[in-house]
Amino acid sequence: MWGAIELYEKGKEQNRKYVKGMKITPIEAKFTYEYFCTLIDTLKEKGKKSVKELLTQDQTIPGLGNAITQDILFKANLHPKHQIDDLKKDQRQKLYNAIIKTVQEVIKKGGRYDEYDLYNNRGKYIRIMDKNAVKNPYPQCGGKIEKMQYLGGACYFCPNCQKLS
Repeated sequence: MWGAIELYEKGKEQNRKYVKGMKITPIEAKFTYEYFCTLIDTLKEKGKKSVKELLTQDQTIPGLGNAITQDILFKANLHPKHQIDDLKKDQRQKLYNAIIKTVQEVIKKGGRYDEYDLYNNRGKYIRIMDKNAVKNPYPQCGGKIEKMQYLGGACYFCPNCQKLS
């Protein structure tokens, strides 16, 4: 829900404070699995970090916010507090795939249902993990979706599918 539209002369856009040095976004071809693993390995060197921190803090992966992160972590079967140090290779791959798939789906559906585009059209992407899911049973496992506060925002997770290991 944060954004800006600015006009620049061709080639001068990289001088903008928020664009200069920006990391690769999940919609760019350069956002490969190998690049994603490099991000994780770089963060691991800086100390303990959780997967939610990887996805939402310091614009490590630009464009991901807390709301979409909840669906990504759910699809990857990862608890928000799961430490990146503990990610196995298959978990990294599943998290990467969930990022790409979720971002593509949000774009294809014109954004989230609680957002509007420039023409005042509501987005059609309905989040899986949000306030509406709390205390409802998840159809695949029967677990009730829980809410917790973590890293400055609400987290929604299935205690059966997203166990903290």
